[in-house]
Amino acid sequence: MANPFSHLEDDKLMELYKNGENMAFGVIYSRYKNRVYSYLYKRLTNPILIEDTFQSIFTKFHNSRHLYSSEHLLIKWIYIICRSELLDAVKKNKVSLVELKEEHIVSTPKENEESIDLDSEKSLSIKEREALKLRYLADEDFSKISEKLNTSEVNSRKLVSRGLKKLRAKFIGETND
Repeated sequence: MANPFSHLEDDKLMELYKNGENMAFGVIYSRYKNRVYSYLYKRLTNPILIEDTFQSIFTKFHNSRHLYSSEHLLIKWIYIICRSELLDAVKKNKVSLVELKEEHIVSTPKENEESIDLDSEKSLSIKEREALKLRYLADEDFSKISEKLNTSEVNSRKLVSRGLKKLRAKFIGETND
């Protein structure tokens, strides 16, 4: 059975959740669990610590739900909780914070792997193609990308994200949000 609140926007869901409607939390959790987990996975190396911190984020989210104000985007509020809990976990467990960077992920093409020619990717818009080239081939940060593409930094992040999503869908069949 589908959740009757799944069509609502975040601020409406939070109002319902603050007023005791737990099904609203289910929708919020499904929308943001992957982003929260990804945030932690990119910064921590210990799977147990990732799981513990993930749980503590949603516990803190639940315990402080009454503090949420619809003046702010819910995703920003969630990321503030993520950062706070991440830093607490790092201090408490005396681990070093690891920022996963592209050079840790990207490998040189092997004989049986194909390299991607961004110029020939018809699924990408011109701006997505340029944003990906600047980010991964020229190793530019998002502020430089936004300057070069004459757009906002937020939009440059979206261009890179959308471009990667399209490439993942094409090459590995991944369609998750």
